[in-house]
Amino acid sequence: MNSATPETLDRLLQGAGLRRDSQLAELLGVSPQAVSQARRKGRIPDGWVLKVAAQFGLSTDWIFFGREPGTGVVPASESHAAAAEQEDDAMRERRAKGESFFGEVGSGQDAIGLVMVPLVAARLAAGKGSLETDGDVLSYFSFRQDWLCRKGNPDKMVLMKVCGDSMEPDIRHGDMVLVDQSKCQIYGHAIYAMGINEEIYIKQVETLPGGQLVLRSRNPEYSPISVDLHGDLADSVRVIGRVIWCCREI
Repeated sequence: MNSATPETLDRLLQGAGLRRDSQLAELLGVSPQAVSQARRKGRIPDGWVLKVAAQFGLSTDWIFFGREPGTGVVPASESHAAAAEQEDDAMRERRAKGESFFGEVGSGQDAIGLVMVPLVAARLAAGKGSLETDGDVLSYFSFRQDWLCRKGNPDKMVLMKVCGDSMEPDIRHGDMVLVDQSKCQIYGHAIYAMGINEEIYIKQVETLPGGQLVLRSRNPEYSPISVDLHGDLADSVRVIGRVIWCCREI
């Protein structure tokens, strides 16, 4: 969710060739009340901006700030045509790629160094394994591109909600974590999203001599899960990605 001004919504309307908030609501597939509330509170979901930008070939830099791409300057005339011409086609293609949880994410990147990372419907179990493995995208959240690149590969990152208390106090029920699916090599004591059969977990993972994989919880009430990598479960265990960041609502 991004802070915005009424002009931000006005640029969404302008870029889509619309005149009324109710028309924008219909385009976005939300209620007119949702658009009215966004205008009143000055907060617009990233997914709205990404959808309109991708559909009409607009720069998110222009939508958010009225700047022409790459200049950092607010033009006297807010013509989205010039912005559209300068929008990087490769970035638009990334946004349009499949929204598969286990495949290419296609995070949207724009001219001011923001990356839109998808929040997927799949939930990571901090406790017993979760069967909620749906890869559908629920929303998008914006991150600074330079920060994400220092952490890993933004194109392989997804956000996921955590269900359960086995990783408390560090990661709590309802927290949202950032998972880099390009980081599948296991380093001792790091936290990973793991899949065993059809269930997915968030655990601290380590390997032991003899081909043993141990999934540990931070909450002492939960026993470690041991997997023999030479045993029957070896083919059913997979590393989804490394957890590189966590946040919670206050």
